[in-house]
Amino acid sequence: MLPFIQSSYLATLLECFSAGVVIMNGRGDVYAANDMAGHMLGMAHDDLLKAGFERDILPRFEQRALVERLMSSARDRDTHPEPVQAKCSHPELGMRHYTLSISRLVEYGKVFGIVLQMADVTHIYEMHEREKRMLEERSESLAHLSMAIAHQIRNPLMTIGGFASLLPRRIDQGQPVTEFIQGIQDGARRLEDIVRAVTQFTSPRQHARRETDLRTLIRETLDKLSPLPGRVAMETDTPDGAISAWFLDPELTRDSLVELLQNSLDALAETGGTIRIGWREEAADLLLEVRDNGPGITPECLPFLFDPFFTTKAVGVGMGLAKARRWTREQAGELSICNAPDGGALAVLRLPGVCILKNVTK
Repeated sequence: MLPFIQSSYLATLLECFSAGVVIMNGRGDVYAANDMAGHMLGMAHDDLLKAGFERDILPRFEQRALVERLMSSARDRDTHPEPVQAKCSHPELGMRHYTLSISRLVEYGKVFGIVLQMADVTHIYEMHEREKRMLEERSESLAHLSMAIAHQIRNPLMTIGGFASLLPRRIDQGQPVTEFIQGIQDGARRLEDIVRAVTQFTSPRQHARRETDLRTLIRETLDKLSPLPGRVAMETDTPDGAISAWFLDPELTRDSLVELLQNSLDALAETGGTIRIGWREEAADLLLEVRDNGPGITPECLPFLFDPFFTTKAVGVGMGLAKARRWTREQAGELSICNAPDGGALAVLRLPGVCILKNVTK
């Protein structure tokens, strides 16, 4: 078999591949390889032909265990394993990103070779990083611009509101001008709410995870919303034995829950109803759920729930859900809202499973 592997025909064929190709026996000894493989591994072609997989090739990859499992799957199982992504330390080019795929050469039911193919996808990673930096810089610039605008608006706004509050003392009550003054005051207060919401949304927050008991966190969250409207009931709904101590940022989580609960309270303002708040574990992630039995969300509103300033209320800023999602994402989590199968709305705040600690009995 060795003369066939080293034949000029095979060597010529391998050079036709744009990817790096290495052919080894079951022990990992290299039989054949193209020049591209040597270039990608930072090895001279002659040295590569004398190389062994575990001795010379595997140590060049950062995710050694991942690459080793890929090789083992070709040796031990009659399957075609999925390609993997791995970083390779190149002596001249630095860290490179390769897609590795592996297959077996079988003849008469026996494996006589293992083929490793390497595709350089570093340019894709670099392009992704450039786009990521551009988006981060753009987001940071927009945040600074928003804060600057909010600051510039706040000062004259306070002047307008302050003088408008003094005007009623200088005129006789009951004059027609009084209602205009009230309109100025209402408009000033609404602008103050908008400026405050924009500042909260764009301001960076220092966040730190620490061990947090969810029962205590929910109790403190409900205290922030009390007293509740008379026709609205608040209930906790948690499965028996649910883990209650998690490693998370309590301030960001509490503020996000406040916005979600306030959204449900607004939905039940006219009809009344019940809001249930609870948590559960799913695939090692923490899921905090807020469910109400209100009218639910209309299909035309669903796509815009997290858009800043989107609101269905006659008087409202429309920043609550946008802030809640941002604060959730700052913890590497995600927030989703949908109509519950049995009616009403369901908000799910998912935080990554690395937060999990232990069970706390209260």
